[in-house]
Amino acid sequence: MHEADPSAAPAPAPSTNACPVCQAQLRTQARFCASCGATLTPSAVPPPSRATERSRASIGARAESQLRELSSAGWLFGLLLASSFVLGMASRFDDSPWSEVAIVAFDLVLVAFFAVQLGPELWAMLRPSVGERGQWLRSCAVAAVFVPTMWAYFAALEGLGVPMLSMTDDYVKQGWPPWAMLLMVSIAPAVTEEIAFRGVIQLRLERVFPAREAWLIQAALFSVLHLLPIVFPSHFVMGLCFGWMRMHTRSLYPGMLLHAVWNALVLAQELT
Repeated sequence: MHEADPSAAPAPAPSTNACPVCQAQLRTQARFCASCGATLTPSAVPPPSRATERSRASIGARAESQLRELSSAGWLFGLLLASSFVLGMASRFDDSPWSEVAIVAFDLVLVAFFAVQLGPELWAMLRPSVGERGQWLRSCAVAAVFVPTMWAYFAALEGLGVPMLSMTDDYVKQGWPPWAMLLMVSIAPAVTEEIAFRGVIQLRLERVFPAREAWLIQAALFSVLHLLPIVFPSHFVMGLCFGWMRMHTRSLYPGMLLHAVWNALVLAQELT
């Protein structure tokens, strides 16, 4: 009778990453053994490491967060587009400006609802701020180029015989005073659209895409909002200018001011 040699090394324990039938090494997450063909039960497959689980959870959380940002921006744009469509349809059957007043009021409430959800990041762009002098000077230079460029574009369209919609006809027919037209045609759209596109939508997009891509996307959406293909190029440029001002001054006020001034110039041209 032979006794075991105490100096002999003990037999190695089976690897947790081995086939329970033939002990062949398995690939991670294998479902069957390549050597003997045995089907592996879930317990025979090594579980993923904690680092892998944390990585997957992080990727999933990031994807979910990005989806929420895109969904919020998409909902705001979709609702504004729907209200613009409703206003366009209403103007075909109703000469009263009150339908436009109702749509403007709806847009203001809608944009305020989405703006509140962003909190301090958006409110920081609505606080009076001096900022860097150079950035404001460059914004003034953009405005100085913007106005004559847009004026030349629309003058060229008129010269080609393209019919242009009037923003003041219904107000003039109903005898509304100029200050009311200024409020409805110039100030209200400038405030609402700048908070919506350069505020809420551009901020949401910047959390998903690089800043430059977010800037281009919001400008494209802004041009589509107006529903007239002939003004898509001009309003895309407007969106780029207003968005550039917001990016470089970290304030919505330069874009609001230029937006309101442009609308006021169009209003003055129509009235005179």
